[in-house]
Amino acid sequence: MAHVSPEVALAISRQKARYARYADTKQWDKFDKEIGLPTAQYVYCGTDGQPVVLGTQKCVFESPGACAAWFGNFFSYLETLHNIGLGDFEQIAADQVKAVFGFEDQLFSKHLGSWAGLRGGGFYYETWKLVDGEWYIQDLRMERTYQQATFLFKVGLVGASLLGLI
Repeated sequence: MAHVSPEVALAISRQKARYARYADTKQWDKFDKEIGLPTAQYVYCGTDGQPVVLGTQKCVFESPGACAAWFGNFFSYLETLHNIGLGDFEQIAADQVKAVFGFEDQLFSKHLGSWAGLRGGGFYYETWKLVDGEWYIQDLRMERTYQQATFLFKVGLVGASLLGLI
């Protein structure tokens, strides 16, 4: 395993912090343009290792733009917080790094607060690519190791799906 320089680890960690902040602050234009390559694939998996299905959407996205568009709508009803842990990095090429980040997230209804919420965590498994001096996500796979959702959160997902909101 080839370790990365502290500068590379810091640059990728900064981008990962922006990934979480842009999602939580609903800056979807920056999430789309500044974090991942245009061809980056994003896959979000549940505790069973399979892609999560929310409503009719299987959470597999073929670009940051598609991911930002869908989650922009989904998160518009929620207050969110994503905490990202320190990264574990492996240099696989001069311009590519594999990274693993632990995370915890919380999602709560804007109107019902903790009555309708989800809390979970797990790991992001990613490949980062250096392009023109900046690091970008080339591919991302989130795998949950635990998840706890309130009954009202689950009911809200079903209702939103039936109404065509997600």
